[in-house]
Formats: sequence, structure tokens, C-alpha cells
Amino acid sequence: MVYAKPLSRIPWEDQFRTPSLEDLRSHYNRQLDQLVASAREKLLSYQGVKEELEWMGLPWRWTMVYRCPDDPTQAWAYLVPHREKPLIATPLSLEMIEALPMSRLRKFIREGLDSGRLVAGTRWVAWEVTNKTHLDLVVELLKRKHKFIMARN
Repeated sequence: MVYAKPLSRIPWEDQFRTPSLEDLRSHYNRQLDQLVASAREKLLSYQGVKEELEWMGLPWRWTMVYRCPDDPTQAWAYLVPHREKPLIATPLSLEMIEALPMSRLRKFIREGLDSGRLVAGTRWVAWEVTNKTHLDLVVELLKRKHKFIMARN
């Protein structure tokens, strides 16, 4: 009897084996690998922000979760090493969104805010980060969220 060879999964999809950060980036080309490294560096540069690798279930699977002390949302940000392109997501309370200067935000960010799902008073927004410009725009929004949190405490 011939048995089928088990399918190999990329580390991001394998729930039962905790991958290393290098494993999570191994399927990217050089440009996306450098973009994810830059994203991690920028996200960790904020005061009090800590990074944890967690299994988030489908569709995010293994995700880097960034937490900030006194953040009223579940996490400050998520960096999802999605198979095709990385995502950065953040939950924003309605109060945080109201404090944003919408007219000054770029269209890329506004569209993400508009398309985010509202769950129990928190808007869950995510952006595909495929170049440095998109990364910088999302990090700028996260900087505003960080300032909002720090001003509250």
C-alpha cells in the first residue's frame, strides 16, 4: 500500500509548532523580509511596547502582538506575517478614532479606518504593508494611538 506524503506547511500555518521569528519571515522575498524587519524595529521603538509571538487562530495564525501598558484595547498592534504580504492591524476605540485628525490622514489610512469592523465599541483595522511608504503611514497612525494612550495615564 502506498501512502501519500504529508503536506509540509510553512511555519506561519503550523499551529502545533511554535516558529522562530526567522522561520516566519523565511517565505518572503528580500524586499518583504526587510520590510518586516523594519516594521518590528519601528514598533518596538515606542516606550513600554513589548512584542510576543502568539497563535491567533484563522486567518492570522502566528502573529507578533505588540502590547503597550494601559492600552484599553486588546493590543496596541499586530504584525501578521501573512503568506503573500505582511499585515499590520490595530484595534481602535471609538474615542481614539474621534481624536484623529481625519483631514490630515492619508487616503490609504482613511480607507483602512472606514473598512475596519466594529466589534463592541472597538474598530478593528488592518492594512497590507507592501512598501516602505505604507509602513510609514501605518506607523504614524500607531504613533498617534500611543500618544493617546500615554496622555490618558
